[in-house]
Amino acid sequence: MARSVSTRWHLGYWVVLVSLSTPSLCGSMAAWWTDLGPSFVLQNASTGLLTYSFCHSNSTPIYPQDPPIALRTTYAPKNGTALAATGWYDQIGSTWASVFYQNNNDDIVNAVYKCDNRTGLYEQQETNVISDRIGTPNPHTSTGLSVTLLGEQEGYRVFYHDRAKALQSLQFQATDGWSYGSPVSSNTNRSSMEIHSMFSGVRNVTVVTPRDAKNMETARLNVDSTYFIETFPASLRGGMNNTSASNRTSFPYDTSATPSFELEAWDGTPKAIGIAIDTKLTRHIFYIGTDRAVHWIAAFVSGKVEGGFRAQPGQNAEIWPLADEPNSDFTIASHIESSSIRLYYVSDGRIIETRYRDGNWATAIPVETSNTTVIVDEGTGGGDVGLTAGAKAGIGVGVSVGVLLIGAAAAAFWILRRKKTAPPDEETTTAPDPAATTGPPMSETGSPDATSFGAEVARTGSGLSGDKWDAEVKDKAVTPPPRELESPNLASELPEIHDRNELPTKHHVTELP
Repeated sequence: MARSVSTRWHLGYWVVLVSLSTPSLCGSMAAWWTDLGPSFVLQNASTGLLTYSFCHSNSTPIYPQDPPIALRTTYAPKNGTALAATGWYDQIGSTWASVFYQNNNDDIVNAVYKCDNRTGLYEQQETNVISDRIGTPNPHTSTGLSVTLLGEQEGYRVFYHDRAKALQSLQFQATDGWSYGSPVSSNTNRSSMEIHSMFSGVRNVTVVTPRDAKNMETARLNVDSTYFIETFPASLRGGMNNTSASNRTSFPYDTSATPSFELEAWDGTPKAIGIAIDTKLTRHIFYIGTDRAVHWIAAFVSGKVEGGFRAQPGQNAEIWPLADEPNSDFTIASHIESSSIRLYYVSDGRIIETRYRDGNWATAIPVETSNTTVIVDEGTGGGDVGLTAGAKAGIGVGVSVGVLLIGAAAAAFWILRRKKTAPPDEETTTAPDPAATTGPPMSETGSPDATSFGAEVARTGSGLSGDKWDAEVKDKAVTPPPRELESPNLASELPEIHDRNELPTKHHVTELP
């Protein structure tokens, strides 16, 4: 089948860009799980754009990179920002995403998006700075970020570091909106700023962070709304008395006890850390070490008693391929109801997915890209699902504004020449107007907000002009083929009023003993 003019322009444009690009590294990553399956977002370290997987991908994400697609943001993300994200699938069949990042003023920003199921693109619904609420300690300039979605009543908990590196929280509840939550850990002796969190029932939240060159720290929410703090492999002096109410900046180790294991290839400075919880309430923690390998630690529950964290066996290179960098960034998505865990990281120049379900690991596979889907749809056969030269531009190659202008000029010249000779069946068709399907921005109270980001690409202070978006992000989606769901689509219910702040219910979640 002959390719359309728009498709040939799409491919030719990126060939020009790649030939003139300069190398860069993939930025931070975040992943989450809805009833459709996992999704993820990552920052391009050169452009600062937040690129993402198609929002209507089933079971396994499809991450377009020829060209990438990026979230439209009212406030430009800080280059090198930490990322956190969560989402849900509502009762009328819409997928939502809630993304958190730090802007150039070091504020924490929450941007809410709704999926256009026809295109696989997210449409921005609302953006708010959430770290400016009364009593909120100022975020650290390089804070980590993590979010946990607790349910319709409990809302969100967002975890971050304050200027002293103590761990703090913000909270969102449907009745009150965003507010300062509570201290999580007053410890300020931290070797790294990474955070991840997970919950296994109402208010059963675990937050994990690096502690130092030999240990990690966890903070676990108690029924009295304080957090119990512990470390491993070395334990803390004082046992159960170490809580978020202790009001100490240092928690010394218990030197009378010998740790039962060591963290392999751990120097306390990973670029990411991840936690997942399964149906048996096992807490799994992951990191990529100085040896570029994935490492796994778990605390299993027997009856109603949880054992301590212990190192778990490594997997072969087919299951856990080596990452491209020591202490490499990665992201994790998990689904407690099916005991499923997915890890995403860059290996051999490709974003790969490695799967865990019910105690078993599967062979890692490259994440599919839109470029591969285009080739299959046009009947030209399969192809390598790794990153092509153009695909690498999406995660590891940056281009200057000058390069973009050169590429655009070359592409425009090529189109004009082709249009003069193209037969009638290859004429470019008119794309639908995106504004016709985009609802009005919503304020934190759910009412239209004239100052929120709407049809415009950016507003004053965003740091991104419309020209920059048009040059770097093409809202030209390719609908991927239907994919089989890994588990039944148990859509969480929403109330009758489909406000973007309404969250899924907690009826699928079990509580810890």
